[in-house]
Amino acid sequence: MIGALTALWLASLLGWLAFLILGIGVQAQMAVPIGLALGLGCAVLLRDTLPLRGIVALFGPVGAVLPLIILRQMAAQLGVPVQPFGSVELLVFLALYLAFLASAAGAIPVDIYRLGYAPIPVAGIVLALCAYGFAQGSVFVPLLAVTGQAMWVMGWGSSNYFDHVLHPILVPAVAAVLVLRLF
Repeated sequence: MIGALTALWLASLLGWLAFLILGIGVQAQMAVPIGLALGLGCAVLLRDTLPLRGIVALFGPVGAVLPLIILRQMAAQLGVPVQPFGSVELLVFLALYLAFLASAAGAIPVDIYRLGYAPIPVAGIVLALCAYGFAQGSVFVPLLAVTGQAMWVMGWGSSNYFDHVLHPILVPAVAAVLVLRLF
């Protein structure tokens, strides 16, 4: 099952890259399905090649956050109403996530990452994220929290919940979004 999940994860990432490249000269209504089809084709036919194995190694572990963000962006390009993240939300997320990464690396004496292995703290985190999402009127955060928990409970991928709902690539991505909002 992990192999199939990795292939879908890789297909979404490759499909998103193809969508971005195609989006330069093709309308979103064409770029999304063609990009996803190209991503799926590459993930299935070329999955044992060195470049794609390198992408999996570089962007691993396989989790829910990257495919959901990718699908969210593609849906927005197709005209689906998607609530954007506010700048304050992104700043708070960035600060908390940087503190979380510092904690996981041992720079802060509290190890928050360790909580991702235990069912009770994970349940509390999922409930808090669902409550936050519903209070904001956002479906994305609760969907991410519950999808990550389902993957964690089923043992698909990492044994730590945080690996399913967070990814280090979010730090430069969120920072870039915040900088671009200044201009």
